[in-house]
Amino acid sequence: MDTDGDNRLDRDERQLDVDFIAWGPFQTSFIINCDDELSRGCDLNGDGDNIRPAECVNNADEPDFYIDDEDNTNIVDCSYARTSDDNFIETFTIPNAQTGEFYIVLITNFSDEAGVIQLEQTNLGEDGAGTTDCSVLEPGIPQDRIATCGEFPLTIEGRFPASTGPPAVPAAETFQWSRADLGDTNFVDIPGATFPFYDNVTSNGIYRLRGFDASGIEVPDSPDQVSVLDVSQITFQVGYTITEESFAGSYTITAEISTDPIVEAEGFTDFEYRLDRDVNMDGNFVESRPYQSSPIFEGVPPGDYRIVARYVNCPDNERTSVDIMILGYPKYFTPNGDGFHETWNLINPEDQPTPALVYIFDRHGKLLKQLNPTGAGWDGTYNGNLMPSSQYWFRVEFNEQSDRDPNRGRRVFAGSFSLIR
Repeated sequence: MDTDGDNRLDRDERQLDVDFIAWGPFQTSFIINCDDELSRGCDLNGDGDNIRPAECVNNADEPDFYIDDEDNTNIVDCSYARTSDDNFIETFTIPNAQTGEFYIVLITNFSDEAGVIQLEQTNLGEDGAGTTDCSVLEPGIPQDRIATCGEFPLTIEGRFPASTGPPAVPAAETFQWSRADLGDTNFVDIPGATFPFYDNVTSNGIYRLRGFDASGIEVPDSPDQVSVLDVSQITFQVGYTITEESFAGSYTITAEISTDPIVEAEGFTDFEYRLDRDVNMDGNFVESRPYQSSPIFEGVPPGDYRIVARYVNCPDNERTSVDIMILGYPKYFTPNGDGFHETWNLINPEDQPTPALVYIFDRHGKLLKQLNPTGAGWDGTYNGNLMPSSQYWFRVEFNEQSDRDPNRGRRVFAGSFSLIR
């Protein structure tokens, strides 16, 4: 509070269903005792007859003050109604406001719709009126960017309130919205968009708001801008990397999103990721890991997976996916008789696509061994002779089930590993 006196505040919400509660060290003889949450009504005279919160009076001359029954300290003013009769303006009064005290107003937008909410002191010219700073918005536009899933038109808003400084800054009284394409700086004024809010955003772009004081001079915090993007129109691809530990049997998948460079430059990178798995190897993927903000999935066993990516809070039909196969195999083995890593085979064969056959070759392409993934594995010999330490190659052939892909009955995976003696 800036100076002592009575303060009457009007709240204008442009036909939104917006309610308020005000806390503070109010000083008044007009007191109604209420329960802690104002949920069971307020007792006007102690006779047990309650008035429901929805019937709280909106009256500037006889403001409603309530004491919290829990500790008899918080005195609040509240309003739970708005009507067109008062042009959707609600008023509350703080009698005998004290300099240096803090009075807190909680404003709730029950309409959950875009619009402008303004808190303004309206009794400054009256006798005994105190003064206060009723600014409720930071200068400019609250958001840097707005993502939509095709829900047009949108309403955007901003404001350049006065500041007592130092130095003192006048409030903007006239406004002008302009627009530029994403990635461009050529702003064009929007005809008729001369209010602090603009309710006809129908396309992607950068929207800029300028504010001018009563003399037509642009205010210090002007201009400000917000980027708007219909993310349902984003074309993006999902890539991935897989990291593994030899003999560990689990892997880490990291999803990688690539989009239009302009989209990334504007900061629209809020994707979320889900991991699905083809458990029965029949082409039907079911959710394995729910949507998460991190692109990293850890502790993933071998198998067939699908990475699903979407922009945060967009519906599932606005998504992109990629199918991957994780084949578990050791990068090396050491058949030296110490009992550790004596043979080579696929890791966790029960998690691998089946049925499958594994073929092992030397560096000249000579077939050394044919394996069953569920068998004992290769012991590093050929016709009873020890093979030398070297790099060896393998090929895994998966016989697909008939209903998975009628145009493809076999998948092949190839790789290499080391024999170390």
